Amino acid sequence: MEQIYNCQALSGEQRAQVLGALPDFFPLHQAKALQSAMSQSAGEQMPQFYVVLREGALIGYLFLIGDTRRFPALPWLAVDNLDELPMRVVEPLSAIAIEAWSNEEDNSTAANAWVAQHYRQRLENYRLGIGRRPGEASR
Repeated sequence: MEQIYNCQALSGEQRAQVLGALPDFFPLHQAKALQSAMSQSAGEQMPQFYVVLREGALIGYLFLIGDTRRFPALPWLAVDNLDELPMRVVEPLSAIAIEAWSNEEDNSTAANAWVAQHYRQRLENYRLGIGRRPGEASR
């Protein structure tokens, strides 16, 4: 069964395993930038990094970067592979993203509201079977 972790809560061994698996999901230069950004993760504020492990192996991620100026090698406000994951994982990860973007301190920006709405819409679409891999083709 899958387990969702905030990267801050990972043991040293788990963190090393996740960092070692990042190049399987991202180009090497972005994997290195993600490693650096993960070390700057600070509780409930951006950036926030969540991973999904199944039997200790990385199968999914939800990275809420929040500031492309602070992390220029990471050109996303948020990035994930929800379309590859089973719905039992997509729903809680989407809820994390929606809450994070709804509660972000700089909530005055239209971008934050847009990202939260984007995750709401994607979740609704996924529930309808739109835009994600069918169960047998997911990770």
